[in-house]
Amino acid sequence: MDIQLEAVFEDGKMILPACQIEGQVTGIYTDVQKMQLIMKQLQTKGYVHYATDGEYKRLRVEEAFRFYMGMAECKKPMDEMLALFGFTKQRKTKVKDLTLSEQKRLTFVRAYLYAENVLVIEEPFYRMDEHSREMIAQLIQQLVEQGKQIILLANNIEELLIATSNIIRMDQSGCHKMDFTEEPHTPSTEEPIIKIEKIQTKKNDKTILFNPPEIDYIESVDGEILVNVAGTSYSCSLTLQELEKRLKAYGFYRCHRSYIVNLQKVREIITWTKNSYSLKLHVGEGIVVPLSRSKLSELKELIGIA
Repeated sequence: MDIQLEAVFEDGKMILPACQIEGQVTGIYTDVQKMQLIMKQLQTKGYVHYATDGEYKRLRVEEAFRFYMGMAECKKPMDEMLALFGFTKQRKTKVKDLTLSEQKRLTFVRAYLYAENVLVIEEPFYRMDEHSREMIAQLIQQLVEQGKQIILLANNIEELLIATSNIIRMDQSGCHKMDFTEEPHTPSTEEPIIKIEKIQTKKNDKTILFNPPEIDYIESVDGEILVNVAGTSYSCSLTLQELEKRLKAYGFYRCHRSYIVNLQKVREIITWTKNSYSLKLHVGEGIVVPLSRSKLSELKELIGIA
């Protein structure tokens, strides 16, 4: 079903644009203020799961499950539910003794059980490690298969891409459907030519030149090209197509319509769901960038893995 968000004005200024939400899983990329206004509107249309939802920390994990299952009149076996959320080994552990990522995953039990037709999730992967993110992505897919409509709210595009490519960017000017359609790919038969290369960027009105090996990944955000080096983003005037051509000889790969990654920095290929993949880089705290499904086989062949 389609959901209509009404515009909100304050002192004659629009602070939330009107928006029509379509599709089973929709991501809305916006700021915190707009997320709060959206959740307030959608409280009457479905269950809203807040990123700051906490747990009864004095309870054991099994007791927390029993409480929520009782509230939802869920008749599934306890062992099945614990396994579904990855808590079989921690069933006797007190909630306060779980890791932060595990606590955030446990809060999703309520969303999973209480959601009826519409489920709104604020920051779905907030403060979660890779294991918890993967499990939540799979649980969201299960809810979709049950016919539920999911609306994800976040101010990080990469997190939304874990669960959906149907993303709306919402700002003061309105709602904009983001295009993640794959560009036609024509394999090149030409051998790359090795040469000296410097990538020119800008930061705080200063021009900075980077050697290709220094670059971790490159992304396109709202039409701006950002070169990411050691946790800092630098603006670049070149297009992704130009950068892809110039950096191919240095081991860079166009892993997604909006991303080019330095393959020397890739540590792991992550499978979130059967249609959702990411690349984890061994830089900083472990940056994760999206990998298009259509690029998976080519990438594996390129780096020589099965």
